[in-house]
Amino acid sequence: MLLQQQLRDLGQSGDDHLDLTAMVDVIFQLLTFLLLTYQVSMESAVNMPAAKHGVGVEESDSIVLTVAPPESAGGAAGVYLGTKLDADKQLADSDQIQQKVEEAVAGGKRRVVIQADGEVPHGEVLRVAGAAAKVEGISIHVGVEELR
Repeated sequence: MLLQQQLRDLGQSGDDHLDLTAMVDVIFQLLTFLLLTYQVSMESAVNMPAAKHGVGVEESDSIVLTVAPPESAGGAAGVYLGTKLDADKQLADSDQIQQKVEEAVAGGKRRVVIQADGEVPHGEVLRVAGAAAKVEGISIHVGVEELR
């Protein structure tokens, strides 16, 4: 009672309260925004299914380029002619890739199969495909391994 009497004397009442309605509205708007943007970001991560069926490409009919993972993060991936990681068959740059594909086209091979290790960055696979695609009249295929 004494506290209420002192507050009245100071011009304040004991029934004053803070109106938190606006703050609660802002919190709900922030929560809604975060939930909606979280859903959008989850949709961008797509897990691609493994290959189950498909028509294979004859190795005798095509040139195979094997892409090995880079030795260091951010480095260039190693590209090899054929399915083996043979240092004698390593292609150092895009010009060598294009040259080997041109030689294969001259020999009657019009398909390019790019097989890459799972740890190879997607950009490196695109770099190899872009170098091969400079040669006209070819089709590019990506090698996948079927789950066992």
